[in-house]
Amino acid sequence: MAEIKSLLQANNLKNTGQRRKILKTLYNEDKPLSAKELFFKLKKDNPKLKLSTIYRNLNKFTEKDIVKKLNIKNEKHENLFEVKTDRHHHHLICVECGDIKELGCPLDDYLKKVAKENNYKIKDHRLTIYGICNKCK
Repeated sequence: MAEIKSLLQANNLKNTGQRRKILKTLYNEDKPLSAKELFFKLKKDNPKLKLSTIYRNLNKFTEKDIVKKLNIKNEKHENLFEVKTDRHHHHLICVECGDIKELGCPLDDYLKKVAKENNYKIKDHRLTIYGICNKCK
């Protein structure tokens, strides 16, 4: 919780209970969440919570580069969000059930080679792999 408070403070954001709970929930998940999924998880403990509060905070966190809005969507075509960390990773997504697995990045050596050969400083890259999980086969 101290890490979340420091993160909010470092980004000049008010340290509110709702913001801490949103970030803590995203930190503790093993997969990205949509705003609605996050809302339903938090609504249990805070019945007065509004979906607009979730969207507003996710937008602010994305703007401050604390949370990533992924280029993938769930089966309901909702944007997915995850906390941005130093641990670079990619995603493996089941096209049947929408299950998402986090994958390490196998491209580090290749990207260094591409950067050197083309005299580039690579800032970012994204890889999403789609398939059918074992449950859905």
